[in-house]
Amino acid sequence: MKKWCETLTLPTLLTLVRLVISPIVIPFLLVYLLPFNVFLINLFLAIIFLLFALTDFFDGYYARKWGQVTHLGSLLDPIADKFLLCAALIALVAAEKIYFYWVIILIGREFFVMGLRYIASEKNIDIPVSWLAKIKTALEIGYIAFVIAYVPQPGVSIFSYFNIMYYGLLFGTLSLSLYTAYCYYMHFLTYFINQEIKNPSVYDDK
Repeated sequence: MKKWCETLTLPTLLTLVRLVISPIVIPFLLVYLLPFNVFLINLFLAIIFLLFALTDFFDGYYARKWGQVTHLGSLLDPIADKFLLCAALIALVAAEKIYFYWVIILIGREFFVMGLRYIASEKNIDIPVSWLAKIKTALEIGYIAFVIAYVPQPGVSIFSYFNIMYYGLLFGTLSLSLYTAYCYYMHFLTYFINQEIKNPSVYDDK
């Protein structure tokens, strides 16, 4: 019991709340309220999404400030982030706010990186989060919030403020998503090859 109390710190509990609640609350609100296309409703939904996203900053900040960084928190934090983003993206597809093929790329990248991190952890390979990946996450959060808040207007020019912002955030997110996934893969591959050179596998031919 004492061990669990030490593990379930306030920052870790905040992560657990985000992990459990956000994939349920966010999609429910988006799917049922976005079709009304009322600006104040959409703005409210965007703020709710941003508040959930910002809990990632607060739990990490206070975990470091209070010296409460735990293995459980470090494990759950990136999973909670991905659950929130993936749930929001799927809900936006269901609400017909974004095209599904963009979502396939973004979610596919998240599962690829999660799988890579799992394999790396099994082999005791550390893959630190890069600053580019953090920028990618910030852009993705901004993109999702922007799409949620926007109310479509008929006859909008392709060079309108909305389209410039929309495609700028979208292609910035897509580009960094693919590039950081490639960087993570190369980091893992390089480390794995170096380890194999130092410690040849028992299955190698003698």
